[in-house]
Amino acid sequence: MYLPFSVARLSVGLQMALAFFQAIISTTVTALTTALFIDTAISIFEGEALVGAIYLPLGILIFIIFVNSVLSNLPTLISLKIEFAIERHFAPEILTVRANLAYKHIEDADSWDLVERVSENFKDNLQAGIRAYEIIIRSVVAITSVLGLILVHVWWAVPIIVAFSIPLFWIALYAGQKNYNAEVQTRKYERRYSYYSDEVLTNRESVEERTLFGYTDDVVKRYSEQFEIARKIQLRAYLKTYIAMKSVSISMALIALLIAFTLINPVITGNLSPGMFMGIITSVFAMISTLGWSLQDAAKNLSKSREFMNDLTEFTNLSRTKGATDLPDKQPLVFESLEFRNVYFKYPTEENPILNGLSFSLESGKHYAFVGVNGAGKTTITKLLTGLYDEYEGEILINNKELRTYPASTLKALFSVVYQDFSRYQISMADNIAVGNSAKVIDEQQIYDIVTRVGLTDVVDKLSNGIKTPLGKTLEGGVDISGGQWQKVAIARSLLSQAPIKILDEPTAALDPIAESQIYQEFENLMQGKTTIFISHRLGSTKLADEILVIDEGKIFENGNHDELMRKKGIYAQMFEVQRKWYE
Repeated sequence: MYLPFSVARLSVGLQMALAFFQAIISTTVTALTTALFIDTAISIFEGEALVGAIYLPLGILIFIIFVNSVLSNLPTLISLKIEFAIERHFAPEILTVRANLAYKHIEDADSWDLVERVSENFKDNLQAGIRAYEIIIRSVVAITSVLGLILVHVWWAVPIIVAFSIPLFWIALYAGQKNYNAEVQTRKYERRYSYYSDEVLTNRESVEERTLFGYTDDVVKRYSEQFEIARKIQLRAYLKTYIAMKSVSISMALIALLIAFTLINPVITGNLSPGMFMGIITSVFAMISTLGWSLQDAAKNLSKSREFMNDLTEFTNLSRTKGATDLPDKQPLVFESLEFRNVYFKYPTEENPILNGLSFSLESGKHYAFVGVNGAGKTTITKLLTGLYDEYEGEILINNKELRTYPASTLKALFSVVYQDFSRYQISMADNIAVGNSAKVIDEQQIYDIVTRVGLTDVVDKLSNGIKTPLGKTLEGGVDISGGQWQKVAIARSLLSQAPIKILDEPTAALDPIAESQIYQEFENLMQGKTTIFISHRLGSTKLADEILVIDEGKIFENGNHDELMRKKGIYAQMFEVQRKWYE
C-alpha cells in the first residue's frame, strides 16, 4: 500500500478512514439505533409511550441509513481518484524503464513476460493492496464492535468466537493464496486463448485468410482447449477453498444460532430488550459474512499485491541501456572507416557464439553486401553496430575508436537501418517518414522531395489528404497501402535520415526475387556517395556492391566483388548458381 499512499496520501487516508467509520456504522451504530427504534415502537404499542416518541429514533435510523448509503458510494469515487494518481505518477515511470531496457531483455521471453505483467495491470495490482487493508480494517473494527456488544450480555460467547475467528482468518489467507496462485498458473493459458480470440478469430487483418482457408473451426477448437485448461485449474482451486471456507462459516453460523438462543431467555426475563436482541443478532450474522468471503478476498488481494511488488522490484532491477531515449546527434559524425577485429558474440540464451572471431573493414562511400544462410550472424552485426548489444569480445572500431566509447546519440545519428520487420506506424504518411529524422523539424517540402525520390508520388496523389492521410485503419480516414509501398515508406525514412551509413537488413525478404532486385537497385541509385550495407541471404543486391562479404559460422569465409567471387567457385558462387534462375 506504500506506493499508492506515496502519490495519493489524502485519498488513501480517507479511504481507510471511511472503512473504519463504515464498519462502526454497520455494526455498533446500526445495532444501537435499531434497538432504540424497536424498543420505542414496542413501548408505544404497549401504551407506555406516546406515538410522537417514535419520530426521534425513526429519524436517527433514517439518518444512519442515509449516511451509510452515502458512505458506501464514496469509496468508488475515491478509488477512481487514487487510480488516476497511480496512473499519472507510475505510468510514465514504467514507460521510461521500458524505453531504456537493455535489448537483451526485449529478446528474452521470460524478461519480456515480466515486463508485460508489470505494465498491463499495474493500477489494479497496486490498488489490490489498498482494497486488502480496507477489508482488514472493516473486518477488525466490525468484529471488535460486535464482540463488545456480545460481551455485556453473553460474555462466554466471546472466547468461542475468537477461537473460531483465528483459524478462519488463516483459512481465508490460505484460500486467497490458492486462488491467486491459480490465477498465476492459468495466465499463460489465458494469453493463448486470448490470442486465438483477439488476434486470429476477430482481428480485421486476418479476415481474408480466415475466409479463404476456412480455419475458423480448428482455431475455435484450440481456443476451447486452452480455455478449458484455465477454467479447470481455477475451478479446482475454488472448490477446495470453498469447502474449507464453508465448513468454518457453517461452524460460525451455528455459534451465532447458539448465541441467539442463549439471548432469548434474557429477553423473556427483561434483562435484554427486544430491540437490542435484534441489533446484536443482525450484527453477529453480518460479522460472520465479513469473516468469510471478505477476508478471503483481502487475502487474495494481499497475495496479488505482494506478487506484483516482487515483479516490480525485479522489473526495476533489469539492466538498462545508457542513452536509450536520447535523440540522435543533430550533426552526424563524419564517417571514415569501420572495422571488426576478432569479434566474438553469444546471445544470453545461447550456448554457442553466433559471431566467432569475425573480422572485416569498411570504408566510407562504398557499397557492401553481407551474404550468408539464415543464422549465419548477418543481422547480429547490425545489432552490434547500432549498440543494441555491447557485450562482445574483440574490438569494433569506428574511425579507429572503439564503438562502446561513443554515446548512444552518436551511434543513432551514424546508422540508418531498414529492417526486415520494419515498422508500419498507424499515423500519416508524412509522420511515418518524418520519424527518420527525429532530431530535426521536417517541413512538408522535404517530405515531398523524399516521396518523389522513392517513387511514391502516384500513391500520394491518390490519397484523399495527400501526405497527411493516415496509413492503416486505426485513425479516421486511414488508408491501407501495399507491402511494397510500405517498404518504400521505410526506405524514405532512411533517406530522410542524415546518417552517413545506410543499412538494408533483409527488408525485402517477403518479396519475390525480381521485386527484391528492383528495390535494391532503386536504393543503390538513391544512395550514390553514401556508405551502404546490404544484408541478405538472397543475392539480388550483390552485383551492386563494391565488396561482398560471405559469412559462414560467424566468420568471413570469403570476400571480393561479384566477378572475383564467381571465379573462386566457393560458397558465394554455389549460392548464386542456385539462385540465378530467380533473377533471370
